Parts: sequence; structure tokens; C-alpha cells
Amino acid sequence: METVLRDLFFDAFSNAIKWGPGMILALVMLYGLYRVILKIFDKPTQALMNQASSMDRLSTSIQEYVKQDRSEHREIIILQKVILEKIERLKGGFDG
Repeated sequence: METVLRDLFFDAFSNAIKWGPGMILALVMLYGLYRVILKIFDKPTQALMNQASSMDRLSTSIQEYVKQDRSEHREIIILQKVILEKIERLKGGFDG
């Protein structure tokens, strides 16, 4: 796209020579505005790319955390069952 615009600019520039210095000045200003607009759109585009990358890393991190958390929960549940069994044995020892 940039090469097409550049070609259009140079074609217009060669025609502007025929039309006078006022047109050349206008084209130079338009080209400068074009460059400024490209820079303005570059920052939000880069920010969106960075955000997408961050969201991808966050998603991976959350998935890893959930997997790790599940295994820890299993261990806690097993330990709770063991403690419950020991409490039941102790209760049985006091009752009988």
C-alpha cells in the first residue's frame, strides 16, 4: 500500500511542477500529513499487538495455575479423608 501511495505522490509531484509552486507546497504538506497519520496509527496497532500477546500469556498462565491447583486440591481432599478416618477411629476408641 505504501508503494502505491508513494507512486501516486511522485506522479502528482510531476504534475504539480506544471501547475506551480503552490501545488508543490500543498503536496509536500499532504505527504507530511500522510506520514504523521501513519505514525498515529502505528502506536495503537502496536499496543493492540502487545495486549493480545499479554492476553495469550495470561491465558497460558491461568491454565497452568488451574492444573496445579487441582492437584493440590486432590491432596487436600485426600488428607481430609485421612484425618476424618483417624478422628472416627479415635471416637470409636473413646466410645468402646
